[in-house]
Amino acid sequence: MASPLRERLAPVLPSLVVAAGVFLPWIQVDPAHEGPVISVYYGGMGNGLELVHGIVLLPTVVLLSVAALAGRRSRRAELVVGVVGTVAVLRFIQLWDETFVSAAGAWVTLVGCIFLAGVAAVDVVRERGLPTLARSP
Repeated sequence: MASPLRERLAPVLPSLVVAAGVFLPWIQVDPAHEGPVISVYYGGMGNGLELVHGIVLLPTVVLLSVAALAGRRSRRAELVVGVVGTVAVLRFIQLWDETFVSAAGAWVTLVGCIFLAGVAAVDVVRERGLPTLARSP
């Protein structure tokens, strides 16, 4: 059984990774691009808060972390936010090619969402007492 402190802190680290990613740029000019670059500014070139992804993810992970620290952790909500965030950020990353590519912020946010989904999934499995690969006969 996990300690109460571990239970409360489990979603906080992935949430901090997501929050860090949201504050980084999500789009940049492809470093390998040769030739002229059009002078245009896309939302996300400054940081992820210029995009709906960041606007939704940041307060959501903050609320999940505050709830967990207050002892009212919702593993299923963490799992949903992690999976939906992963899918949304992956889709965003796939949209960019040629002149502009995804920057560090999108990748850091993706890692945080995957981490959040993983932590929540492990805890949901533990909570239900389902057999895992390590415990299977």
